[in-house]
Amino acid sequence: MRARPPITRVEAGHLVVRTALEAADGTELPPLEVRVPIAQADRLDPTATPGVPALLVAAAVRGEDLHVEGPVDARMAAGAPGIMAVLADWWGLGPRTVTVDETYATPPGGDDVGLFFSRGVDSWSTLLDLLDEPPGDRVTHLLAVFHADDVRRVVQTEVIAGHRPVLDELGLELVTVETSVRQLLDPYRRWIDTAALALTGTGLQVAAGFRRLVLTGDHPADVHARTGIDSHLIGPLRTGRTEVVLGNPGRTRGQRIAHLLGSPLARRSLQVCWAGLTTGNCGRCGKCLITMAELAIAGDPDPAAGFDAPIDPDHVRAMTLGPEMGPFMTPILEGLPPEHEELRRAWSDAWDRANAVDPGARWGDDAPPGLSGPGLPTRVAAAIRATTGQPVAPAPAPLGWRDGTVPLRPAHDRHDEIRALADAAPDRARAWAVVEHHIRGEARDGRQADLAVALAGVHGPGVVYLPGILWDHLAPPVLDPGAVQRLLRAARARLWWREGGDLEPLRVVEAIEQGCLPLQVMPSAAARELARDLPPALTGLVVDAATLPDLDLAPAAVATRLGPVVDHLLAGSAEHDLLVGAYQ
Repeated sequence: MRARPPITRVEAGHLVVRTALEAADGTELPPLEVRVPIAQADRLDPTATPGVPALLVAAAVRGEDLHVEGPVDARMAAGAPGIMAVLADWWGLGPRTVTVDETYATPPGGDDVGLFFSRGVDSWSTLLDLLDEPPGDRVTHLLAVFHADDVRRVVQTEVIAGHRPVLDELGLELVTVETSVRQLLDPYRRWIDTAALALTGTGLQVAAGFRRLVLTGDHPADVHARTGIDSHLIGPLRTGRTEVVLGNPGRTRGQRIAHLLGSPLARRSLQVCWAGLTTGNCGRCGKCLITMAELAIAGDPDPAAGFDAPIDPDHVRAMTLGPEMGPFMTPILEGLPPEHEELRRAWSDAWDRANAVDPGARWGDDAPPGLSGPGLPTRVAAAIRATTGQPVAPAPAPLGWRDGTVPLRPAHDRHDEIRALADAAPDRARAWAVVEHHIRGEARDGRQADLAVALAGVHGPGVVYLPGILWDHLAPPVLDPGAVQRLLRAARARLWWREGGDLEPLRVVEAIEQGCLPLQVMPSAAARELARDLPPALTGLVVDAATLPDLDLAPAAVATRLGPVVDHLLAGSAEHDLLVGAYQ
């Protein structure tokens, strides 16, 4: 591939540097054009030097040698063959040559330090580092690159306009430059493969006053993924006047996320989404969803702040993930804390599906949602992570109280509080509470309401909370856990209906945690069968629906039933029993 000497012209308030290109077979190729506002004319380098990094990629993606006719800085010319050799190795090309007709020595000059800045995680972390440097090395300018794409031009303009509050607050200057390099390279390779050299060359076009240009990689310098901003490509890039360095070389992605959380300005101005055709962070593309997960891992109390949509595990679960997502998956699947267990499971499901893996059954997959505290997935994840430091394991056995099941108990640090609440429970004014979801499996379940009506007829008024309306079953109204806790603490006993099966582990634990006697009402045959299989201390938690009129919920009777249940449940802890059940 032959690159003609660049030509500079004035066009619509810009200086346009145009480099005509010719393929090895003589075919004319799309030119490389860079546009710089006339106001930045003193920063323009009109020689062939800035075009060399992008031209190396263009020749490599076409499998051709590169011949540059225009004058090139001697240091850039010396480093170019090494860069071409790296690309040839990465992409499986044969040996490729780089020749330059004319070289020159650029004298040192300029004191400015520029950073390629997008308001993304990586560039923000680097900016925070550079702000802490001594005056000679401190960042002075932020570089914003436009790509000559009419479809995205308006969006890019608005995104870069969003840099202004950052510039104003930090006292930095903005340098903008537009390039056609993606039109030249995108037909051949992904942007992630070509971005390092394409961006560097574009930045060098306006680097006449810069002593240093900083380009942030998407991984630490010692990781060579053969994509993105890699130190193997950045190292040889420099001129006699400007060195190009890799920013933030020692931090992992997770460390960079945690770093920017220390800056309110960085957090509120974070811009990670380039998938849509509007500004802001859509909250639905892969980049947004990954970033929200990373923010949750880093401890952000509101990881969806600044995104246009909340975190939606169902949306994550439905994603189609490609192999390029692999490097992100391990940190997400191992790092999401228990309070985001549903999100972790959604990422796991999507990744398993992408790799044709059957995840198998897991504790809490089919359980009713938590009402007065965490749901089953969160409780299990918290208990196992507290003991092992690892994400929750697949369920080796169902949760329950019969033989072959794993009991669910309150966490160890709640035991003293629970005993105090249980001791005071007989003094509560209301005898009963039915505090349940009206909806299970997106189907109407009116038996909880029937149970409440029956209890009111026998025991007088109680506490009732049955969310859900038939015509809006996909979005039932739900009280927050604190409100539900107050309801349960107003009653001596909590009752719910179940057609069959074991005691509902989550409902039992939720009631005990509020000092409330848990009672599961069942049809006669199912109640007899379950009571026969339970430990003696728990048989009193099963109520035959036919005997409901005779159920004694007086304070003394509740105290008699509740004491042995509390002793039995607090004989162990979630941390112990779930750990044994997971790894036995």
